[in-house]
Amino acid sequence: MQLDWLGIVFRWLHLLSAITAVGGTIFLRMALVPSVAVLSQEQHQALHEQVRSRWVKFVMAAIAFLIVSGLYNFITKVKSHTIVPDYNWLYQMLFGVKFILALIIFFLASALTGRSPAFAKIRQNAKLWLSVNMALAIIVVCISGVLRFIPVQLPTNG
Repeated sequence: MQLDWLGIVFRWLHLLSAITAVGGTIFLRMALVPSVAVLSQEQHQALHEQVRSRWVKFVMAAIAFLIVSGLYNFITKVKSHTIVPDYNWLYQMLFGVKFILALIIFFLASALTGRSPAFAKIRQNAKLWLSVNMALAIIVVCISGVLRFIPVQLPTNG
């Protein structure tokens, strides 16, 4: 049996993108946002733009990599594994919830790092929306952990 190097690379890509996005969100919410409260309005705005202009690249790359690697991982899992019938409903439900929450996370991360005037109210209340995004991201990571352990039947060569 050979290692599925492409599968390994996509798994790494997915995990590293999730670590970057979730870790960055936790850092922003728990360390940066409280720290900038001591700055003047001008300093705060200058720092915000400096951080935003750098962080947005990581956010957009993480979203793109999570979508591509997530689809690859899902398609290959569905093709190569059969969920044990008693757990199929659980897998489908959890995957659906994870997918919907991921789309919400992607939207909020884009709104928080973007410059569109349409989402200025979200950026003005960044503390709240970073908290929401952080909580949703932690839920998605926990759901992913459950999905990883749902019993599957590997195809038999016979």
